[in-house]
Amino acid sequence: MIKGSCACGGIRFEIDEVLALTHCHCSICRKLSGAAFASYAHVAKSKFRFVSGEDLITRYESTPGSLRGFCRVCGSSAPGQAAYLPTVSIAAGLLDDDPVVRPMLHVFASSKAPWWEITDNLPQHEKWVPGYEPKK
Repeated sequence: MIKGSCACGGIRFEIDEVLALTHCHCSICRKLSGAAFASYAHVAKSKFRFVSGEDLITRYESTPGSLRGFCRVCGSSAPGQAAYLPTVSIAAGLLDDDPVVRPMLHVFASSKAPWWEITDNLPQHEKWVPGYEPKK
């Protein structure tokens, strides 16, 4: 089992298995994380559960239909699920334990920070991974 929490510990969750770990370079993820890119763990809904603090999550609609969750106490990102995906996405920095999997790809590489260079050999997608784009 992999445990995770926000900075203040109010939001706590457990994961049975992480399916994938990805890096997103879109401008929204960069702004919300305050970093060159955001790393996310993706988990099947059936393998994820809140232990406490779900009531502490405030949601923000970053783009139409895309809600981002944050702890209203400490401001940390909170796990969330896009309506069009069967997985929960979790900012990887929230994980308290090793997710076992390692990063597998970059998305929105076409909008990466101009001061950042991607130097690894992971696959790069200009925008969405085909098949995972929002449903209109």
